[in-house]
Amino acid sequence: MTVDTTITEVHVELLRLPLPRPMLSGSAGGAGAQPVAHISMPVIFITTASGLRGLGYAWSHMGGSLATRTVLERDINPLLIGQDALNHERIWAQIGKKLQAVGRRGLVVHAQAATDMALWDIKGKAAGLPLHKLLGGIRDDAPIYGSDGGWLYMSVDEMLDAFCAYLDDGMIGVKMKVGHDDVNIDIERVTAVRKALGDDVWLTVDANQMWDYPKSIKAGRAFEELGIGWLEEPINCEDISGHSRLAADLDIPIALGETLGSRFEFDAYLKADAVDILQPDIIRMGGITEMLRVASMAEVAGRPLAPHHMMEVTIQVACGVMAKAPIEHMPWMEAAFTESPDIKDGRMRPPKGAGLGLEISDEAVKQYRVE
Repeated sequence: MTVDTTITEVHVELLRLPLPRPMLSGSAGGAGAQPVAHISMPVIFITTASGLRGLGYAWSHMGGSLATRTVLERDINPLLIGQDALNHERIWAQIGKKLQAVGRRGLVVHAQAATDMALWDIKGKAAGLPLHKLLGGIRDDAPIYGSDGGWLYMSVDEMLDAFCAYLDDGMIGVKMKVGHDDVNIDIERVTAVRKALGDDVWLTVDANQMWDYPKSIKAGRAFEELGIGWLEEPINCEDISGHSRLAADLDIPIALGETLGSRFEFDAYLKADAVDILQPDIIRMGGITEMLRVASMAEVAGRPLAPHHMMEVTIQVACGVMAKAPIEHMPWMEAAFTESPDIKDGRMRPPKGAGLGLEISDEAVKQYRVE
């Protein structure tokens, strides 16, 4: 039986979800700022002539979500109607060509990513397959690490309570935020956490671009002595040469990518030997289509992958084409979905349903909708 995948309807919502735990990082104001308590979630539903409905969404906690909703409604919606939803590459390219003059990064790309996600959801449903199977099914599950418990406003004892809960659940390790103006504060905090958790626990740190080269060198060398797994985004993400110097001068791996917006930006970092671990964010780089390209680039370059955030969708790509990448456990979007993530013994499995296997109920839309 032929399924008509012509797009007949596009519906957009904007949700505002409470975070399970307030967050505070360098990218959210830095030490001393007010913790962020909510996350915004622009959502797009794409429906085909045969009744298949694809779900896509983006995220933001520091602004831009209303504009992302407007881009979806006013710019992308008219482009989609009448097109075949299975032509995701064609549509991805059309969105990029139409809107590149007003946004090759940021909220326009977020809207592109949400649309791309919904098209992949339809593709999986049309095939009757979960997305990870459609992509290749390289594995059935992936290890996860705890990333929602090491915020800048938290005391060492508060972080340890959160970290120990993650480790007791079998997660492979944890990540904490650093990025004080005085790097000695971060060195002291990381040292205290390392001492409490022990040398065998996998612990990473994330500075969210808060430092310059001298501060990064000082902190990086201290973290090397502590056996820290990686130093994430130590300096400005535009500073490729600076990251190249750090990667050459430090033994601790340099991880980054959550703020990069395309495969071309990842390519520039790879060519400069400025990154050891690639961390693409499926929303900030334009969706599943672009993330698959970066995964291939990482394999060719021999660089490990550790995708950023968005675990509910990233797990599908990770189990589809990434043989070893861990998943960042960040339960920010859980309140929107009808089912919780399938996590057991520190490993996450993709949802069982066709496509993304995700559903947002009408009740959740009503509860969290931003008018």
